[in-house]
Amino acid sequence: MDWTTFLGHQRQQTWFANAIGQSKLASTFLMVGPTGIGKRTFCKLIAKSLLCTQTDPKELSVCNRCETCVQVEKQTHPDVLYLARDPEKSVLTIDQLLGSDGARMREGFCYELRIRPYSNRRKIAIIDDADTLKEDTANSLLKTLEEPPPGAVIFLLGTSEKRQLSTIRSRSQIVRFSPLADAHVTELILRHQLVSDPSAARELAQRAHGSIQYAQELNDPTLQEFRNQIHAYLQQRPMDFIGFAKSIIDHLNQSTPEGQPRRDRLKWCLDEVIDVLRNSLWTQMHIASQEGMEPEDRFAPMRNLSARTIIELIELTQEARENIQRFIAPAALLEAWSANICRTARL
Repeated sequence: MDWTTFLGHQRQQTWFANAIGQSKLASTFLMVGPTGIGKRTFCKLIAKSLLCTQTDPKELSVCNRCETCVQVEKQTHPDVLYLARDPEKSVLTIDQLLGSDGARMREGFCYELRIRPYSNRRKIAIIDDADTLKEDTANSLLKTLEEPPPGAVIFLLGTSEKRQLSTIRSRSQIVRFSPLADAHVTELILRHQLVSDPSAARELAQRAHGSIQYAQELNDPTLQEFRNQIHAYLQQRPMDFIGFAKSIIDHLNQSTPEGQPRRDRLKWCLDEVIDVLRNSLWTQMHIASQEGMEPEDRFAPMRNLSARTIIELIELTQEARENIQRFIAPAALLEAWSANICRTARL
């Protein structure tokens, strides 16, 4: 991967190119935007550009041939550190940052960042899942953010600025990323061979909300079948909200392990609900849907809901989505949410 094949985020590329060219690159960046839009790949390309031995260090460019570029691409370069939440845990932990109890500051991310760069140039760190930093864990990172090693660059990746602790925001330069354009998602779908037909790729991209990760999920036959069930439940009148909540719980129990994977899948389910509601709102406002169909042909059972009611339903669903990370039991969360949905819409 190089800058010529990277898609989207041109404004951010220009900003970093100017900062590097003027030797005014900050030490800590908070990169925020939806999942699956290329933030992590963007940071890897910055790392390549800063460490490449065959290009001008004041240019945002890579040769993609030198040993450094090859190692960064394979994630084996000793000066590029990666940190992400353990898949079986819901948060980044203090042990990951500072080392285990018996080896505090003799191992872990902060220790490794302070080891002299192998290349004699700089260390670069990419911290994924910044949304999951709790206050005590974030506090263990603050000294490193305030006094990073000379030349070190730290990237924290999150989905939303408001989900970051104020102590992290105040010590970071915030870079905001937007969803990818449909044309870029289409190209990525074809590049990753999710589908081979360009028309199918365009249709999938239009439903992916600017995220290649979301496109991959939509392309999963099991998820596609369950997505259809969600849409069917939402179009029932009267809505069987008890059955709806139970169907989601059954799906979670059968398809995903407990812990963060199950919470992530629940977010996906609620995102689908939000998608249906937004399309219904577009129908109310006489705007054609993204899939190129006439407004009156989609979500007809929701025509009896006012635009104001649909907005309230979207807000309720977004609130439920935010509550997922507060460790509320999925069954209790879904039952409360679906009851609120029916009460608000009088279904």
